[in-house]
Amino acid sequence: MEIVLNKEDFSNGIKIVEKITAQKAIQPILSNILIETVSNDRVRFAATDLNLAIDYKAPAMVEQQGAITLSAKKISEIVSKLSSVQISLKTQEDSDNIKIKGAKTEFDLIGLSANDFPKVIEAQQGQDETILTINKNEFSKAIKQVIFAVSSQETQAVLTGVCVTVKDNILELASTDGNRLTRIQKEISNQIEQETNFIIPAKTLAEVQRISSIVDDENIILKIQKNKILFEFENLTFQSRLIEGTYPKYQQLIPSQSEKIITIDRIELINAIERVSIMVNDRTNVVRFNFTHNQLEISADTPEAGRSKDYIDIEYEFDDMLTAFNYKYVLDGLKNMDSKFIELEISDVLAAAVFKPQEDKNNYICLIMPVKVQ
Repeated sequence: MEIVLNKEDFSNGIKIVEKITAQKAIQPILSNILIETVSNDRVRFAATDLNLAIDYKAPAMVEQQGAITLSAKKISEIVSKLSSVQISLKTQEDSDNIKIKGAKTEFDLIGLSANDFPKVIEAQQGQDETILTINKNEFSKAIKQVIFAVSSQETQAVLTGVCVTVKDNILELASTDGNRLTRIQKEISNQIEQETNFIIPAKTLAEVQRISSIVDDENIILKIQKNKILFEFENLTFQSRLIEGTYPKYQQLIPSQSEKIITIDRIELINAIERVSIMVNDRTNVVRFNFTHNQLEISADTPEAGRSKDYIDIEYEFDDMLTAFNYKYVLDGLKNMDSKFIELEISDVLAAAVFKPQEDKNNYICLIMPVKVQ
């Protein structure tokens, strides 16, 4: 193989794929990046840890076809240090060694044979798949609005991912850790007649967010197969395994109606919670919400440190009510809403509270279970 790449293209290729390499791999080749010619003016960068896989095509001048795998750590360090605009790579005959040259610098790097690199992203002949097209920025925003509520407990594998449901032209994403639930619905251009459900690992979606911030494409194509999902851009394909199992019937947790609907200024509420949380008990993270006539009192206390209170004017004409929440859960939800005002729907002190952005209340909710007031 003999190729010449622009340093920026080379650096981008490495940056896009290197995070998918296995850091502590039993198979050394999984710590490598595959560099392979695919045409006279294109090379592909590929990496995999066997659960995730990525394939990115970049422009290059190809003098001789070929392929090699190189240490992701070493090739990244080399390219970042080279000062020249053009970088050439040439494999040495009958070996897996490669010479990397800049203007006045050269490296001889020992690689591993491309023949041993796993063929993870391959066309699936005759396999049923659901194909969706969605705006990249809209999808990335939807991920951000649900991913914070996934569980970190590996013992509940299905809760470490985001449940995705597609029916007609609606794409729904939901996540829960058992204490809170977020759900968002988005319209898509596809019309899917048969309801489709699948669970995407949170790590996968975080990577999709990262990739989306790098590539220039307007849309992203999702291809859902039996046990895996592919995210396709013009020059990039990212693949992940899906989480197997049955996601809880979270729809049953969402109240169909609430006795009390309270409108609150979102930024005022965020600021008040952040001020009060200075005195929160670090073990419980509990803040109290005391609703009285046209006023919300937010308070926290720690026996060994002291207490705090803050007040917000609201329109509240119901009976006085005292409830409490993990303040971090409330802030996570509020900070992922864009609306000036939020609507808080709640029936009683121990019932699930539903926070909604007033301007998008039919599409996005954050449900939080209250904490028993001591």
